[in-house]
Amino acid sequence: MYKKKFIVMATALMLIAVILTGCRIIPHSRFNVRQYVFKKYGLWNISISKESEEKDGADVWTVVDKKNDVEFSVTDLFNLGHDGYYLTDDYEFSLVMNKSDILLDGFDEFECVDNSDNPYYPVKFEFHYKNLADLRKRCDELEEIYRRLSKMNSEVAVTYSSILDFSFKEDVNNKLPDVDLDDADISFKKSCGKNVGDEIYNEIKLYYVWHAYNYQWPVFLDDITEKDIEEMLAYEHMIHVSVVNADETEELIPDVISYRCWDLTFGSLYLLLKEKGFDVTGYATHYTVLAPSGIEYEFSYDFYDGDGIYVLADGEKTFLRNYDDDFYISTEEIEEFFGLDLNVR
Repeated sequence: MYKKKFIVMATALMLIAVILTGCRIIPHSRFNVRQYVFKKYGLWNISISKESEEKDGADVWTVVDKKNDVEFSVTDLFNLGHDGYYLTDDYEFSLVMNKSDILLDGFDEFECVDNSDNPYYPVKFEFHYKNLADLRKRCDELEEIYRRLSKMNSEVAVTYSSILDFSFKEDVNNKLPDVDLDDADISFKKSCGKNVGDEIYNEIKLYYVWHAYNYQWPVFLDDITEKDIEEMLAYEHMIHVSVVNADETEELIPDVISYRCWDLTFGSLYLLLKEKGFDVTGYATHYTVLAPSGIEYEFSYDFYDGDGIYVLADGEKTFLRNYDDDFYISTEEIEEFFGLDLNVR
């Protein structure tokens, strides 16, 4: 008896909670699915299966976009924390993947990538580029791809991903098997039909310039201008480096940047040491420097073996405390080697 009363009371409380929170306790109908598809994508010329099919405990409706001849699914899921029953779909994924031949026709450097494990970005256009001229061409092509997609459905938006390839990447990555220094992956959700080529170019170019300058890669530095560097250094989200003096005042080193607040690349360290008047010989990718202790340190993007990243201290290997297995040196080690207390932010 008490058990029955408990069940009745629990059910009543759940119903009250549902009413107060506005949760939907009734599954969506075929008419609801039509409303959902029209509201989200503006699709009216569609066919919907007469009945839903149960898959993995959820009701799945089969829908066809007749204009583009694309079949997709609308799924009715239940989650009390998500206001009860709610609809989700795979239309963007189905449209782009099924029409990829048309969307990418003539653009061999592009690929439609399955990103369906991400519910917000189920598919993306991925492309490769080698320099700024190549990037400019890719962005113009991407704008045309968006334009083609917009003609299919102006409500659909997808991401893009850019991958920077450079001529010596295999040499670097052979030394760093767990690190892809060529990967400049940036993804943004863009509305189709807009003139996005310039915007995307400027976004990726900023990263390209940062990548060139942060590592001081010669092949990249030759491809950018002083104005490009100035614009990059002035970017509001850039991480800048200051030297903390003995009196706790800080000296900003405007030409030095970092990716993370606890370390610098070998290239950025080269610029810092030059700025602070150290006796530095060589180039940013391979140089020697005399420390206050009298030890001569040698840095190079070639200094990697199976045990990790290292520098030469008076000719002897000194492995760095590098957790990501790339060419960075921690601010703690910089202070140990050169007596420079850094504030990176």
